[in-house]
Amino acid sequence: MLTKFCDFIDKIVMRTGSVVGWLIIPLCLLVAYDVSLRYLLNSPTVWAWDINVQFLGALVAIGGSYTLLQDGHVGVDVVTTLLSRRKRIVVEMVTSVFLFLGSGVLLWSGLEQAALSVKTLEVSETFFAPPLYPLKILIAFGFLLLFLEGIAKFLRNWMALKEGEEKKP
Repeated sequence: MLTKFCDFIDKIVMRTGSVVGWLIIPLCLLVAYDVSLRYLLNSPTVWAWDINVQFLGALVAIGGSYTLLQDGHVGVDVVTTLLSRRKRIVVEMVTSVFLFLGSGVLLWSGLEQAALSVKTLEVSETFFAPPLYPLKILIAFGFLLLFLEGIAKFLRNWMALKEGEEKKP
């Protein structure tokens, strides 16, 4: 049952990350377009910066959970490589408390910010003034995915520890 829950979370994070990851292409094209207009034709766009912020915000918001799923976050392996597999798992489980605290606070704050943004139909204070509430909802969703992926990783580590204990005579 726990394995199915973890697999379900992984599947959501994988699909969401795969879809949002494609935003890097229009982001790069948009930056190239804006830079070309600004420096070659001396005619910068009014809207490109705002759209860049939206795309990059989506990439970062969803990218945290996707990177956790892929084991891509930076870690200090100097000490943990010297430990047995079991001890590495214990260290991961203990340090996951920081992930839960950090992502929990960010999720709580993100939900509050998203709710306020939706309530007021918040827009950017720039000349182009795109709506900000879709991005703020996506950021809160990204923190939720990060929190859930952290739980899935913690549960997998817990199951691995339990499995190791069951193998002992």
